[in-house]
Amino acid sequence: MTEPSDDLFAQAVSRHQSGDAAGAEALYRRVLEASPRHAGALSNLGVILARTNPQEAVQLYSAAIAANPQQVDSHFNLGNAYRKLNRPQDAVNAYRAALAIAPNNARAYLNLGLAVSDAGDWASAIDYFRRAVAIDPQFPDAYNLLGDALFRTGHLDEAIAAFRDFIVQCPDEARAHHNLGLALASQGDYDGAIPELELAAALKPNYPDAHNSLGVALEAVGRADEAQEHYQKATELRPDYADAWSNLGTSLTEQGRIPEAIAALKKSLEIRPEPRTGDNLLLAYCYASELSPAELRDEHVAWAAQYTDSLAPAEPPRFKNETGRLKIGYVSGDFRTHTAAGLIELLLAHHDRDRVHVTCYPNAARSDEATERMRRLADAWRPICRLSDATASEMIRADEIDVLIDLSGHTAGNRLSLFARQPAPMQATLFGYPATTGVKSIGYRITDAYADPPGETESLCVEKLLRLPEIAWVYRPPEGVPTPNALPASSRRSFTFGCLNNPAKLSQACLEAWAKVLRAVPRSRLVLLIGRSTGTARIITDRFTELGVASDRLELVYRLPTLDYFEAHQPIDLALDPFPFNGGVTTCDALWMGVPVLTVAGSDYRSRQGVSLLNNVGLPEFVADTPEKLVELAAIWSEQREGLADLRSSLREMMEASPVTQAEAYVRNLEAALESLAHPTC
Repeated sequence: MTEPSDDLFAQAVSRHQSGDAAGAEALYRRVLEASPRHAGALSNLGVILARTNPQEAVQLYSAAIAANPQQVDSHFNLGNAYRKLNRPQDAVNAYRAALAIAPNNARAYLNLGLAVSDAGDWASAIDYFRRAVAIDPQFPDAYNLLGDALFRTGHLDEAIAAFRDFIVQCPDEARAHHNLGLALASQGDYDGAIPELELAAALKPNYPDAHNSLGVALEAVGRADEAQEHYQKATELRPDYADAWSNLGTSLTEQGRIPEAIAALKKSLEIRPEPRTGDNLLLAYCYASELSPAELRDEHVAWAAQYTDSLAPAEPPRFKNETGRLKIGYVSGDFRTHTAAGLIELLLAHHDRDRVHVTCYPNAARSDEATERMRRLADAWRPICRLSDATASEMIRADEIDVLIDLSGHTAGNRLSLFARQPAPMQATLFGYPATTGVKSIGYRITDAYADPPGETESLCVEKLLRLPEIAWVYRPPEGVPTPNALPASSRRSFTFGCLNNPAKLSQACLEAWAKVLRAVPRSRLVLLIGRSTGTARIITDRFTELGVASDRLELVYRLPTLDYFEAHQPIDLALDPFPFNGGVTTCDALWMGVPVLTVAGSDYRSRQGVSLLNNVGLPEFVADTPEKLVELAAIWSEQREGLADLRSSLREMMEASPVTQAEAYVRNLEAALESLAHPTC
């Protein structure tokens, strides 16, 4: 005999299957009024309520399980509800209960993998996703999630294989091609990544993630203009896409479009305040001539107040080293082929191992030949790119580092939030960044008296200034580059100025001064490196045109391979140092190629690196006090061609004899300064 509740249940199921959730809910509730332990009604009502009221759904599923413990779907759905309530361990228990009843339930293994990944256990997640695939080889979502978990844990080859399996199952699934493209790009295979990401965007044109990821890949191979188009498309499709706004801002910064970059980065931060985007904004501010040094300091202090000040420990660790051998730790994202690599290698090669023990903490996912050279030079090598700040901090404390040195500042790959936790008694920042970090736990910024004149710049830094006797950092001369040629202007009437710096440093104030230089020196021209963007080339040409300089007086060159870059110095008679963000290594490159550099002395470190380098080489006469004085000096030197010719032939020898290239002496000075911090005398 059929019970009335059974008829109501059948009607409820019919309504449920037809999409009438409200009608089905009412009928399920009537069933439960008549039969409170009706397992089917409890479970199905839980399904209806799971989206809007997961807490009540949990109660219903639990009641269904109490009524019928062997009901697999109730255990499975209970796990789903717990995940929505952010209770991963409860979800894990529910999925395991489902699997105890149905060991070959691939979907339960899949969701169990999701639950353990919610708790951060990616190793177990990979195992469960593999089991789902083994049970059901035709399960596309399992391949995708397996690939994602492998990707997150750095198993790129296996992730790529899983995503390829996903594509076999779903060849027209945009997400599959997107994820494969991301994994290939992370492996550095941009030639393989770009077609996959282009296909993802073609299969699903309104897919913002595909456009953003494609932009990143295009940027990596030098196609900056196309990259920016895709970032823009991503933000049009999803106006609150913080990552795309951030990537757009970073790209615009690198191409010298600073006002646009600042606007995009601020938009990203409005959507989602995030320290890495804040880093990029601070770097963009460093390039801008509109901010005063004090305003630049205030921006850095505000960043630290928002993101790092609260991380400082109640008490920093105390010195434990009783051996007399100073333990130095270097933290950087640039233990690889990079402009900073020359200094890092010199540090590692010249430290006195009888006095110093050196541990490197690289924060880069990929390595190259330079990485391997540096690894061999270190006493200890401890990668931290996949470690949390808390874990990395504990590692450094266990290593009993005396002085921990940041080599990145706010540039890519930094771990300033790690420094905020103060894992070492003394912490300092060196070379990688031209301003204060703003981080209170970093006690010192290593500099020199030219870049930071005593009594003049202390107020611009949160850190104390640790001035080395001669120079703040040293230059490693390149190998295999051409010897300086004869002065080009010796054999022609025209005169060539040049700047082969990052185009981000070409501030409006800088271009205005250089336009005056060209107008003051008849038959002169200017060679500029303008990165990878034709859009940037147009903007720079237009700026000079507005300043009264015809485009035929400019020679714009795109980013060059290393040897071609050094060759590009050969036609230049006199280099111009950008401001307010001076050149560093690029200034040394010009001097090494026999090309003297004219600089404007500013009032903070970023605008006084040129002052330090030129004074240390013995060329103070190439330092101008103001932009107006720069114009005067440029005109004077353009007429002193015999003097420039003599200097060109001797400048490399001057560099070799100067503190700029004396690495061993520099490292001894650095060691003495650091030892004075670690073991101060009474």
